[in-house]
Amino acid sequence: MTIDDRTDSVRERVLEAACELFSSRGINSTGVDLVSEVAGVSKRSLYQRFPSKDHLIAAYLPRATDRFLEGLIIPDEDCDRSPVEKIVEFFAAAQRKSREPDFRGCPVLNAAAEISDPEHPMRKIAVSYKDRMQSYFVQEARLSGAAEPTLLAEQLGVLFDGAMAYGSVRNQPFPDSVLTTVRILFAAQELDGLPRASALSGSPIEVSSDRPSTRL
Repeated sequence: MTIDDRTDSVRERVLEAACELFSSRGINSTGVDLVSEVAGVSKRSLYQRFPSKDHLIAAYLPRATDRFLEGLIIPDEDCDRSPVEKIVEFFAAAQRKSREPDFRGCPVLNAAAEISDPEHPMRKIAVSYKDRMQSYFVQEARLSGAAEPTLLAEQLGVLFDGAMAYGSVRNQPFPDSVLTTVRILFAAQELDGLPRASALSGSPIEVSSDRPSTRL
């Protein structure tokens, strides 16, 4: 008997447990036993849906990354912002997200840091999501009239991943200098229409010493 993924409540519970545990504890530190326990299902039921932990990781990563990108990539039909404003908002939204107490960093970077095997099924998924972000930057850079949209998109991608690593090492949110650097990159392309700097960073915050650890 086949199981319909769309209506399989057991599969859903397992995936939700994996999302929470892989994010908070790490992929390598989380065993299938713990996932099944937190999900409240038997290991037999788990393995019926995910033949191995690798299959579970491959199913977890798209869900975690979709949630991570929610609010960062703005659909064209839902936005009246200019292309420049949309890219700036991508970074501003990421900074706001990084200030949330349960923020754990980029799930793609976290997974890549834990799993070095280039043949792991997670790798293709990770690259596809980074390509999605890069394509978004290229699209908006072209629409903005950037002289070198591909170069600008690459620079923005490197800046984003670097900001994630910076915040992870220091267990801090994105610094305002990230948004300043976005403005500098746009200025180098001679693009106008940037929001005022004061409108981007939001209010300063204090980072408590008991803030949960933020991985990459």
